Amino acid sequence: MVIRVVAFLPVFIGLFFNPLQAQVVDELEATSTAAPANLPTEKIESISPSKRIFLVTNTNNSFERGDYISLIINSKIVARALVAKMQNEIAGIKILRIHSLSLWNTLKVGSDVQILRGDDSYFNRPIKKELKEDVAASSKIEDEDDLYSETAIGDDDLSLEENKNRAIKNDNLVTGSYGRVEGVNNDGSSQYYGQFMAQWAYQIEDNIWVEGGYGQGVVNDFPSAGLDTVLRNITFRAKYTVSAPLYSFIQPYIGYQMLTATSDSAGEPDGTVNQEQLDEENDLMEKMNKNRPIFGVSWLKRLVPGWFMKVDLGTDVMNLGFTLEF
Repeated sequence: MVIRVVAFLPVFIGLFFNPLQAQVVDELEATSTAAPANLPTEKIESISPSKRIFLVTNTNNSFERGDYISLIINSKIVARALVAKMQNEIAGIKILRIHSLSLWNTLKVGSDVQILRGDDSYFNRPIKKELKEDVAASSKIEDEDDLYSETAIGDDDLSLEENKNRAIKNDNLVTGSYGRVEGVNNDGSSQYYGQFMAQWAYQIEDNIWVEGGYGQGVVNDFPSAGLDTVLRNITFRAKYTVSAPLYSFIQPYIGYQMLTATSDSAGEPDGTVNQEQLDEENDLMEKMNKNRPIFGVSWLKRLVPGWFMKVDLGTDVMNLGFTLEF
C-alpha cells in the first residue's frame, strides 16, 4: 500500500502544482510594465506655468475630448491626464496624476511622448503618497461637468483659440540682464560702459510686443579723475516675434532711448580747477546724454518651461540676461 502511494505521489504533485504554476505565470504577465507596441507619438506644444495644463498634438487622431490618456516615455508611464479641449490637431490636457517624477522633470516644449488612451492599469506603478495628494488637490474632478469645463484651461492662461497664432503663448516677459551701453570717455571718444538692466515686455497683439527697460551703472573717473557719474538708460521698444530653430525666438525691434548722465561735482568749482576744465567737464556730460531712435534684435532661447536666455544686440545696448514668461 505504501509503495502504491509513493508511486502515485509525483502524479498528485504534478496535478496540484501545474495549475498553481500557470496562475503565477498569468499574474506575472498581468503586472508586466512593458508598454503596448505601436503607440502613437505626439509632440508637446506648450506647458502652462503651473505645469497642470499641456498643449499636445493629436496628428494621429488617437484620442478625443473627454478621454483619459497616459503619457509614455521609453516604455514607462509618466503621467495620467484628461483631454479637456480639442481644436484641429491640438489638444489641451489636464494633468491628473504623476507616476514618475524623474521622467516628469524631463518634459519640455518640443518633447515627443507616446499616448496611451484608456486603461493603463497593467503598468501597476506605485504613486508616492505626497505626490499623489499634491496633484489631486489641484486637479480633482468633482462631477461630470468638470470633464468639459472651459475654465479649467482658462485658469492657466492657456487657451487654444487665443494662442494658436502666437509664437510665445503668454503675454508677459520680465528680464534681468547685464550689458554695455555706448557713451564717451574723458577725451570725447566712444566707449562702452557696463550696467544692470530690467525689462518688461507685454504682448498687445499676436506676436506684437511693447517693451520698456531701465538700466543704471556708475562710471568712475568721469568726466575727470576723481569724479563719478551715474549713467541711466531708459528704452522703449516695439517688437515682432518670429519662431526660430532649437526652441528659440527672434524679435526685431525699433524704439527710442534716453541716456542720462548725472554727477554732483562735475562742472562745479571747488577752488582746485580752472574754468576751462570746468567747461570741459560740462561739455563731456552733455556728450554722454543721448536721446535718439534705436533699432536692433533680441534673441530668446527657451531653457525650461517659463524661462529663456535673452540676448539683445542693437544701437542702444548689448545685453545678456534671463527672462521669465507668465
